[in-house]
Amino acid sequence: MSRRLAPLRRSLDAMPSPVESRPGLLLRDPFGYTEDVVIVPPPLVQFLRFFDGEHEEGDLAAALYRATGELQASGFARRLADTLGGGGFLEDEELARRREARHRAFADALTREAAHAGEAYPSDAPDLAGTIDGWLRPRRADEVARPGDVYAVAAPHVSPEGGFRAYASAYSALPGDAASRTVVVLGTSHYGAPERFGLTRKPYVTPFGPAGTDLPVVDRLVAEGGKAVVIEDYCHAVEHSIEFQVVFLQHRVGPGVRIVPVLCGPFAAATYGPGRPEDDPDVARFIGALGELYGVLPSLAIVRERLADDPRHFCHAFIDSDPIAHHESL
Repeated sequence: MSRRLAPLRRSLDAMPSPVESRPGLLLRDPFGYTEDVVIVPPPLVQFLRFFDGEHEEGDLAAALYRATGELQASGFARRLADTLGGGGFLEDEELARRREARHRAFADALTREAAHAGEAYPSDAPDLAGTIDGWLRPRRADEVARPGDVYAVAAPHVSPEGGFRAYASAYSALPGDAASRTVVVLGTSHYGAPERFGLTRKPYVTPFGPAGTDLPVVDRLVAEGGKAVVIEDYCHAVEHSIEFQVVFLQHRVGPGVRIVPVLCGPFAAATYGPGRPEDDPDVARFIGALGELYGVLPSLAIVRERLADDPRHFCHAFIDSDPIAHHESL
């Protein structure tokens, strides 16, 4: 009796192969449970449909034989299943083992290490500083007067190299006394659960060094944020939306800039149905916790510095502009 084929993971990134000599469908894991990358040749892409949890290896082998006439189809079906399963691309026991190990490692880590240095931006601090200097260099067409009383900044979370003019516009608006304030970074959680806010107490580390996490603020949000809070959310380990902002903040404000990193999952109910995100009682409680601590910017809580009472001491930074994650915040 042939074995049942485990489902192909829905959380994989799938895209056309960028390798000219190896066309096909490229599969990679954004969660980092596996570092392997698989390129499925074009003729074989159609057979991935058998990895749905309903078909058996024999069904795949029979389909391959009908399509190719190869007598070794059963052996190829076995190798394909072993390759995908052994690499962590299927929803099976191997994936569960990898997931548990990665989540435990992140939970036990003292810091949140840079996940995208060396790829999205230089991993060497002097090189990174020089690169950002170039990205942020004023251009006559973009020059505008710095606004006063800034308490929120909307910035992209795209590749810095591709979106540097938007980053430059956003970070040119930071107030001059930002170094004395705590910056709350609300980043899109591309892989997080809907209606959830992922927090971490770990300092974000970049080539510039560790940024400071404002632990009293994090602790109060954990205590008062309710069921919407996911503490030590694993998505922090792989997500780029906050990491990019920390790099720019450290460059502009200083390596030890104090932050509160919050990953915002999609507001699925409000996106696909009527109503607003805060109609969900758990979302409303978290936003309320932000509001009780620091203040509210139209339907989106923006956190201020160190529980201070004087709003002139606050530096609120809404650093993201994804309409799915933030709905009516812009």
